[in-house]
Amino acid sequence: MKTEFMLLACYEKPLIPLDVFCSDIMGVSLQTARNRIAGGTFPVPLTRTARQPMVHISDAAKYIDTQRGSAA
Repeated sequence: MKTEFMLLACYEKPLIPLDVFCSDIMGVSLQTARNRIAGGTFPVPLTRTARQPMVHISDAAKYIDTQRGSAA
């Protein structure tokens, strides 16, 4: 839950654009993310607002927490 609050404070919105999520959180290029989406291996669900793919803050927080857990 702390990760979700941190992300909300950082981005000030409940949805993060896919390109921002990729560069800030995943550390991959947008094209790599598109390839993973097409291949069905992208780690978080996406939603669309006005044709732009977005990631919900809670899904981004779960992804970060999962990555931290697997690294430990």
